[in-house]
Amino acid sequence: MTKTTFKSLLFIALAIIPMAFYGQEKTASNNWFVGIEGGATQMFADNAAFKMDQTSWDAGLFGGYTLKNALSFYVDLGYVNLKGKNGDWLKIDECNLFQGNVNVGYNVLQFFGFDPDRRWILMPHIGLGAIMHRTKTTFSNGTVIQNGYDKKGAIQGHGIGGRKAVYTNNFGLKIGYAISQKFDIAIDVVTVKTDTEALDNWIHGKHSDYYGYANLALAYKFGRKEVQPCPACPEAEDYNCDVCKDAIEQAAKEAAKEAVEEAMKDYQPAPAQEAEAAATPAEEENADSPEAMAKNWEEKDIHLSFKVGKAEVKDTQANKEEVKKVSEDIENGREVSKIKTVGYASPEGNDDENQKLSEDRAKATAEYIEKNLGDQAEGINFESKGMGSDWDGFYKALAESDIKAKDEIAKEIKNSEEPTATLNQLRNKYPELEEILNSLRVTRVYINK
Repeated sequence: MTKTTFKSLLFIALAIIPMAFYGQEKTASNNWFVGIEGGATQMFADNAAFKMDQTSWDAGLFGGYTLKNALSFYVDLGYVNLKGKNGDWLKIDECNLFQGNVNVGYNVLQFFGFDPDRRWILMPHIGLGAIMHRTKTTFSNGTVIQNGYDKKGAIQGHGIGGRKAVYTNNFGLKIGYAISQKFDIAIDVVTVKTDTEALDNWIHGKHSDYYGYANLALAYKFGRKEVQPCPACPEAEDYNCDVCKDAIEQAAKEAAKEAVEEAMKDYQPAPAQEAEAAATPAEEENADSPEAMAKNWEEKDIHLSFKVGKAEVKDTQANKEEVKKVSEDIENGREVSKIKTVGYASPEGNDDENQKLSEDRAKATAEYIEKNLGDQAEGINFESKGMGSDWDGFYKALAESDIKAKDEIAKEIKNSEEPTATLNQLRNKYPELEEILNSLRVTRVYINK
C-alpha cells in the first residue's frame, strides 16, 4: 500500500466511522460556519532532529459545514511565516508560504452522551492539502540558497511568484467552547507534514520537513437547521414518515386557521364590542369605514376607471354613464346635500405612496362627479378622504375567497416582518390573489340619506 493510498483511506475512515453513531441520536442540529484564525508557528525541519529555535506567526480563514453538532468538514486557507536557526549550522533568513487544505474533524465529546447543544468542543482533525513556499537559507560556510524565488540564481517553482508547490497532510486538535449559538472560540494546535525536504533548504534524503502552529480561532455559525425526530416513529430522523404525515398536516392547518382568526380581529369586533359600537356615534369610531358610513349614508355602486398608477379619472363614456346614477337620483326628486368619496388602495404597494394615491383618487372622483353633474351640483357639499392600504379588506376578501391555501397565505403574511414584500412574493406563487387585489383598488361614493 502506497503512502498516498494510506492517507486517503485514513481520511475517509475518520469521516465515516462516527456516522455509525448517528442512528442512536434523538435530536441534532446542522449549520454552516466561517471564521478567522491566527497565532504562533514553529518549524520542525527534518522533524525533532533539527528543530528551529524561533517562533513566528500565521493568519488564515476557514469555512465549512457541521453535521449534527459533531462532524465537521471545512476548508482552511492561510499565510504562514517560519523562521529560526539551528545552532551555527544554518539560519532561515526568510520562509513564508501559502497553505490550503480540506479537513474533517469530529467532536469526540459527543461519544459520551450525545447533546446537540453541547458547548465544549474537543475535536481531533485530519486534512490533506498543499503549500506554495519560498525559503532563503544561509549556511555556516557562507552558502546561500534561495528556493521558490522568481529571479536569477534562485531555484524556481511553478507556484505564485516562482514558489515551490508541494502536497501536505496535517493532524491537529481543536479545543473550544460555543459562546453562543452564533459564535465558537477555540485553540487549534496543528502539525503539518510536507512532501519535501526543501522547506529549510537542507536536502539530504532522510526526512520530510514539518511545521506546526497554535492558533486562536473564532467561528461564526449560520444557517442552523434543527432536526427533530418523529414522535410516533423515533427511529426516523425527521417528520417525514408516512405514519405522521396526516397528523402533521392537520396540525399545520389548525395553526394557519388560528393565524387567520387572529388577523381577522382587526375588522371583526367581538360580540361584546358590537353593542358598544352600535351605541357609539359614527364620528367617534372609524367614521369612514363602510360599516360606519352605512348608518347615515347610502353607498352608490359607482365604478370609475383610472389611469394605471395615477389618480387621473379616464374621461370615457363608461365613466360618464356611472355618474348618471347620481344624476338620475337628483332628477327623480332626491335632495342631495352631501357626497363623500372614500379612496382605498390595495396593500401590495408602499404605505406612504398608497395613502397619497388613495387620497388623490378620492379627490379626483369627487371632482369628476361634480364636473359631470353640471348645474345639478349646486348646493352639494363634496368631501373626499383616502384610507391608504386596505389590509383589513384584504384579509376579509381572502377569508371569503375560494383559494385553497388562504389559511397559509394569511399566516405567512401576518407573521412576516415585511408583510408587503411577503405579499408581493406570494402573488407570483398564487396568481388568484390578483383578483382580490384588483377589488381593493376602489373609491367608494356615498350620498347622504
